[in-house]
Amino acid sequence: MKKLVLTCIFYCGTAMTSFALACEPAGEKPEFPDPNTAETPQMVMANNAVREYVAAQTEYLNCARLNAAQHRREVRELEEFAEEFNEIIRAFRARNS
Repeated sequence: MKKLVLTCIFYCGTAMTSFALACEPAGEKPEFPDPNTAETPQMVMANNAVREYVAAQTEYLNCARLNAAQHRREVRELEEFAEEFNEIIRAFRARNS
């Protein structure tokens, strides 16, 4: 019985640790290429990096226990980041059209 309880505690502790690690901020924001000099492959790589960052940060915001003001600030920063990249994409497309 004691062995069963210790095993259960071990697995519960491991599960809690992995859950805590899953709820972390996305890390550093990806760098944006210069739309005046970037080539298509660079823009595609940047687009993929931005999508991954936004998805990871959204997942973090969904699981993090932030108060309402912190949550709004984080969402606003994420929206501003995405809009900044959209402006770069528009500038890149205008240059290449």
